[in-house]
Amino acid sequence: MAPWRTLLDDDDDDKLDFEELLLKHIAPGLGCIIAFLMFVSPLKTVLQVRANKHLGDFNPLPLVAIIANCTGWLLYGCINADVYVICANEPGLLLGVFMTVSCYGFADPRARDFMLKALMFFTVVLSSVGIVIALFIEDDEKASKLAGYTAVFILLCYYSAPLSTMAEVLRTRSSASLFWPISIMNTINGLLWVAYGTAVHDAFIAVPNAIGAAFGVIQIILINVYPAKNRADPAAAGGAPYEALEGERTA
Repeated sequence: MAPWRTLLDDDDDDKLDFEELLLKHIAPGLGCIIAFLMFVSPLKTVLQVRANKHLGDFNPLPLVAIIANCTGWLLYGCINADVYVICANEPGLLLGVFMTVSCYGFADPRARDFMLKALMFFTVVLSSVGIVIALFIEDDEKASKLAGYTAVFILLCYYSAPLSTMAEVLRTRSSASLFWPISIMNTINGLLWVAYGTAVHDAFIAVPNAIGAAFGVIQIILINVYPAKNRADPAAAGGAPYEALEGERTA
């Protein structure tokens, strides 16, 4: 019969194995699924734009941010050979390209100009970082840090939209520009990636997702404190849920 202490040690090992499975595999796996749901959420509106050949009130600029955000994190994921980061962002990149191209032709000249400028800016930033890593950085750790800082920088640009949206909610005392399912998904998604980033000791994943989760919590609070006034159907308008989506970063 095994000694009592040995049985306790076995229980501790089982507990550690489960925690490792939960934090390093289950959490990021669920994060990949929720990330896909967030990236695909504007697709119905984009398909309506294609069918109607009219952009309406839909704001296409965040679609460019999806491309930049996912490309930055794909670069980081590929350098670190992180399959979860790659799987979370590859579908977003493909969807972002499809939705951006679909909406560009139906946007007004001003929106097209902004979309083009934003796309060129992020393309220059990301391609420059890739060139620097490929030609001048031989150390893997330094390359990982440069890619990580770049992804976080793009994420900070990504966060500017929900900040302005939350300011609008406070000004109008109406949460019509926020969409609670997306805010909840943002929060859960951020917490899952925080758990994963903490488990693998990766601050580039944990810290920005903690900020994203905090933004999600703030949005949920605002939705409850300031009920929406004359809120239109978000699926039809396209703008309300997507403004909330702009704040999320999928690692």
